Amino acid sequence: MAKPDLKRAAKLDSRAVALASLPFMGMISFWQVYDGIVPKMLTNTFGLSNSLTGAIMAIDNVFGLFLLPLFGILSDRCTSRLGRRTPFILGGSAVAVLSVPLIAIANNMGSLPVLICAIILTLLAICAYRTMTVAVVADITPRPLRTKADSIEKIVGYAGTGLMLVAISVMVPNVERPDYLPLFVLQALFILVAAVAYAAFVREPALVAKMREKSLAMGIDEEQIDLDDSPEAGGKERVADAGMRRSIACLLAATFFYYMSYNAMTTNISRYADLFFGMAGGSYAVINIVTIVGALASYVPLANLSLKIGRKKVALGTAVIMAACPALIWLAPGFTPALYLVFLLMGVALGGVDLCVYTMILECCSSRSVGRYSGYYYTVSMAAQVVTPILSGLVMDVAPTMLFAYIAAMGVLMLASVAAAKHGDAILIDEVARREAE
Repeated sequence: MAKPDLKRAAKLDSRAVALASLPFMGMISFWQVYDGIVPKMLTNTFGLSNSLTGAIMAIDNVFGLFLLPLFGILSDRCTSRLGRRTPFILGGSAVAVLSVPLIAIANNMGSLPVLICAIILTLLAICAYRTMTVAVVADITPRPLRTKADSIEKIVGYAGTGLMLVAISVMVPNVERPDYLPLFVLQALFILVAAVAYAAFVREPALVAKMREKSLAMGIDEEQIDLDDSPEAGGKERVADAGMRRSIACLLAATFFYYMSYNAMTTNISRYADLFFGMAGGSYAVINIVTIVGALASYVPLANLSLKIGRKKVALGTAVIMAACPALIWLAPGFTPALYLVFLLMGVALGGVDLCVYTMILECCSSRSVGRYSGYYYTVSMAAQVVTPILSGLVMDVAPTMLFAYIAAMGVLMLASVAAAKHGDAILIDEVARREAE
C-alpha cells in the first residue's frame, strides 16, 4: 500500500472557494455598516429610545425566520443551468446594490417612513441570497474539507468587512448629523463588484461535479449518501436518526446562543464605547477591527487543527474563550489598551465556533439538503438576533454596565450546547490520506 500523503489529502481548490466566497464578502460586510450606523440614525436623527431602536434593528431577523429557510429550500429544488445557488446570488445582489444607498438618502431626508421602507427592501434582497452565499461553498467542497473551505470563506468575507470598518472610521466624522451617503454608496459598490466577479469566474455545476470526484477519491460517495438519507429529492429530506436529530438540535441551540452573544456586542458596541470608552464618532470601529483581525488570524490554523483533532474539540475550546473574554471586559474597571488583547482573543474564539458549528450541522445532512439546513442555521441565528437586540437594548437602557455580563452568559449557554452534541465530526485527515493511498 502506498504511503499516506497528508498534504495531498488536505488539498483544496482554494482559488475556486475564494471566488465562490465573494458574494459572502459583499453580504457580510453590509452588516457591519447596518448594525453600526443604522442605530445611530435611529437614535440621533430620529430620537428613538434604545429599546425601540433595538426593535427596529430586529426587523431583518424577523424576516430571516421564515425567508431564509424558504429561499434555502427553493435553491435546493432549483434546476437552473447556472446551478442551484447562483440565480439567487445574482438576483439578490442586484436589488441590494440599488436599495442600500436609499437608507442613507432617507436619513438625510429626515423621513422615518422612507428609512423603514429602504431598510425593508434591502433586507428582503439580502435574505434572497444570504443562505446561498455559504451553501455554494459547501456544495463545491468534499465533506472532510468543509471546515477548511469555511475558513477561506470567512477570511475573504471578513477581510472585506475589515475594509468597510476602516471606511467607517475614516468616512464618519465626529459631528452631530453626519452624511452617511458616501459610506452606503461604497457598500453598494462592494456588493456589486463581488457579484460581478462571482458571475465572471464561478461555474457552479462544474465545481459541484469536481467535488463529487474528489469525494470518491476520499472513499465518500455523495450519490449513496443522497440515496440513503434523502428518499425524496429536491430538498425534502428529514434526518431520520433520533440521535442525529438531537445533535442537530444541540448545534442549532449553540448557534442560537452564539448569535445572542455576538449580535449583542455588534448592535451595542458603538453606544457602549461612546459611554464607557470615550470613543466618539466612528472611532468605535477600532474595536471591531481588532476583533476581526483575531478571527482572520485564527481561521486557517483552527481549520487545520480541526482536521487533526476534530471539529467538536476545536468548537469546545474556542467556546470557553468566547465565554471568558466578555466576562473580563465586564469586570475591567475602565478602558485600557490591554482590552484590545481581550477583544483580539474574542475574535479568535468567534472564528473557531463559527467555523465548526455550521460544518458540524452540514455533516448531519445529505448534499441534496445543504440549502435547507443552511437555511435552518440562519433561521436560528435570526431568531437569536430578533431577541438579543431587544434584550440587550433593555440592558443598555436599565444597566448599561451589564452589557458584557449578558454577552458572557450567552457564551456559557453556547458552550453547554456544543458539549451536548454527539455528531458532526467528519473523518479526520489521517483517515482521508489512508483511503486515498489505498
